[in-house]
Amino acid sequence: MPSLQRIVPASLVAVAIALSAAACSAGTSSAGTSSAGASGGSSGSGTPTADASAFSGMTADQIVQKSVDDLKAAKSLTISGNVVSSGTSIKISLTDVAAQGCTGTIGLASSSTAAGSTMSGTADLVEVGDVVYMKLDQSFFKNLGLPSSLFTTITGKFIKVTSKSELANFAQMCDASTLASGFDKEVTGFVKDGTATIDGQPVAAFKQPTHAGSGIVYISESSTPEIVRLQGPASEGQINFTNYNASTTITAPAASEVIDGSKFGL
Repeated sequence: MPSLQRIVPASLVAVAIALSAAACSAGTSSAGTSSAGASGGSSGSGTPTADASAFSGMTADQIVQKSVDDLKAAKSLTISGNVVSSGTSIKISLTDVAAQGCTGTIGLASSSTAAGSTMSGTADLVEVGDVVYMKLDQSFFKNLGLPSSLFTTITGKFIKVTSKSELANFAQMCDASTLASGFDKEVTGFVKDGTATIDGQPVAAFKQPTHAGSGIVYISESSTPEIVRLQGPASEGQINFTNYNASTTITAPAASEVIDGSKFGL
């Protein structure tokens, strides 16, 4: 599979790193395992059972391509996990609903060995249509380089983010199709690498032995193969995909809970 850093939108990673750098100048996360029972949830399709004939007649590349197509076509799903790049960890837990938007949380953490300082912050995110709302904790807010005295103005409020704000890039993680598109040119050279169980979900592991720096993709052993986990190489982290096509509705925050981000250049 492609590197997680190539699947996750580059603009999002760039913003996270920039925020981390700003925090460090002003003042890690471990990779998940591929062992059975690792965290990440199970597919939202009832009690999971392995289907021995699920992949019958299909090559490894065809199985992976089918799972990528199913990811793109999902009406809803939960995306969770963490991605590590340049010392910055982006932790996500998001529910995406096609044609509606998404809701969840994003956490940032980094360390600066030179300055000996660390940065952390959490934001609640809601996207409805093309409008992005974010509720920031104080640590996240400070990373934006704004006066700390302004935090009382937005405490408990969702900031309606302008389309030009870098914060709007975080909503790219809501789009499963965007993440899946990272595979489009690299669904070749896969081989099956055994089986495992992830939170009760029987999965098959696939890897690309001729691709340096690639990780492992775990796919449900079912008549409708679904990507359950993307396990990055080394310390890049992992992303889990669960609750495919669950019935979910995304709603915007109440007007009383929203503040205009343009007041802060956001």
